[in-house]
Amino acid sequence: MNKKEASAEEAVRTEESAELPAAEPTATENEPNGKADAVQEEVAPAQTEKSEAAPKRYSADDLFDCAMPINGENILECRGLCKMYSNFTALYQVDFSIPKGGIVGLLGPNGSGKTTLIKLAMGMLHPTSGEILVDGKTPNYKTRAVTAYLPDANYLCDWMRVEQQIAYYADFFPDFRKDKAQEMLARLGIGLKQKIKALSKGNKEKLGLILTMSRTAKLYILDEPIAGVDPAARDYILSTIMANKPEDATIFLCTHLIADIEPVLTHAIFLRNGQVALNSPVAEVREKTGKSLDELFREVFKW
Repeated sequence: MNKKEASAEEAVRTEESAELPAAEPTATENEPNGKADAVQEEVAPAQTEKSEAAPKRYSADDLFDCAMPINGENILECRGLCKMYSNFTALYQVDFSIPKGGIVGLLGPNGSGKTTLIKLAMGMLHPTSGEILVDGKTPNYKTRAVTAYLPDANYLCDWMRVEQQIAYYADFFPDFRKDKAQEMLARLGIGLKQKIKALSKGNKEKLGLILTMSRTAKLYILDEPIAGVDPAARDYILSTIMANKPEDATIFLCTHLIADIEPVLTHAIFLRNGQVALNSPVAEVREKTGKSLDELFREVFKW
């Protein structure tokens, strides 16, 4: 190789070397006498502190597996509860426990399995698999004695007068307080001699609620108590529920009108396609998501 070729090859090597990134010096080269370890020890706490300070972002999914806190003896329990109608599954692997006391909302859109679950609790239906317990027992005539049930459909005898319906309840339920029922009816201006078929839809709803809440029960199951009534009637119904609930009793309130009943709820259970989508104290929902129960409901069940 002549001098001219050697000079050209040297120039190419110099240019290629300039394009490569310089190797990073090791910590030993930069910080002799163990100073590199000291630097690492100083940096690590700062990184940890930054990680801990970062706020956690919550979503609806964070709450889906929250368990109902056990506060003594449970009034209602579901363990792997399933209910099928022919080829349709109404409830699938439903698990939750409800302790005594408080007001629990069973919430979900139409067709989510709410009424099926309530009928199972009342012994009107039987599970396909799993079990449901009311006051520690399989639903039967004994559990009905401690459960006050308000169905979602009108169940009053239209041919009766109001006083006859009260007398019927008093004969059927030993814990029924006739004086309480008559007092609430008097405040509403509903006469005892009135025929039930002559009452308005709203007054029939109120009469049904009054009959239910005039019992001294351990568990009150109310299926859509505010559906189909005007806002003023809803306010009356909710105030009646709160004013007549025994201190250690539990109210299991089923509805899809979340905004109206949210102020009185202590716990919420969302049902979606027959499965539990949420099981959490209402205060925890607000704390973790920064949303009201109604806002979270709209997020979880949006189309």
